[in-house]
Amino acid sequence: MRCVITNWDYLDSLCRKVAEQIMEDGFEPDTIVAIARGGWFVGSVLCDALGLDELVSLGIKHYIGYDRGELKVRGEISLEYRERVLIVDDLVNTGKSMTKAKEIVEKNAKEVRTACLLLVSTSKFVPNYFGEYLERFSWVIFPWNIVEDLSSLIRAVMKNKELWTVWEIKNAIYDEFQIDPIYLDIINPGRFESVLRVMEMRDVIEKVVVDDKTYYRLK
Repeated sequence: MRCVITNWDYLDSLCRKVAEQIMEDGFEPDTIVAIARGGWFVGSVLCDALGLDELVSLGIKHYIGYDRGELKVRGEISLEYRERVLIVDDLVNTGKSMTKAKEIVEKNAKEVRTACLLLVSTSKFVPNYFGEYLERFSWVIFPWNIVEDLSSLIRAVMKNKELWTVWEIKNAIYDEFQIDPIYLDIINPGRFESVLRVMEMRDVIEKVVVDDKTYYRLK
């Protein structure tokens, strides 16, 4: 599976692109509903770009790392009746989360429109506004999910043997998921090693020293 690492500047540019589409369309939302967690950044930036101060969060969980799970709604949102509501998320892949969010929000809104930063061709739901269309399916790693997603990828490759050096893990992730370790270090200096430290802290992996050489293994 191909993975793509994103950065803050790129995502901010997509937010501004979506905001331009909304303004050109003449849509003036009263409230933005951000699908947690990925929609939080999008919702905050769009609130600023559109001059809004009403931002509501709706928790919908569909993935754990890169593994697809059951669609779950984490609590109902408290949303007073609004005429125009914009639902936002970072990525629309299958469209299930956005479809569910729209069903919930439509109960308390006269008009509902949707937006995302990245729309994947695999989605059966097409938002009203989106920043970029991805023809090819890729697992997109956002800055706000990098620990969760990289941890998931690291666990996946480390199942193949017991002891791993840091560069062996990086090379395995490159072979399996096309994440270039050099590019990762350029846009997120030291981030890979910090993810390993978090995984140690969470007792997912442990550090092992053999003949003065440092290795990692799954616990």
